Amino acid sequence: MKLAIALGKVLVLTGWAWGVLSFLSPASVPQAGIGQMLFLGLLAVHAAEAFAFAKSLAAEAGGSIGSHVGMLLVFGYFHVLGVRYG
Repeated sequence: MKLAIALGKVLVLTGWAWGVLSFLSPASVPQAGIGQMLFLGLLAVHAAEAFAFAKSLAAEAGGSIGSHVGMLLVFGYFHVLGVRYG
């Protein structure tokens, strides 16, 4: 399970990098339009996940709500899996 979570986090970080580069330097990224849509999609979904899971993760695993919100915005549900199963 730890390997799957780690691979998922790497894929999410790759998606974030492609999305950010698509906005900052669209000429240097293949399919910049898709990368921009990926960025906006990741941002929307991860913001919803942060709203849904941050409070319960802070109660379950300790730590501040802010730290869990930050990790959820970056890694999304893979952070939830890491806290609960990893």
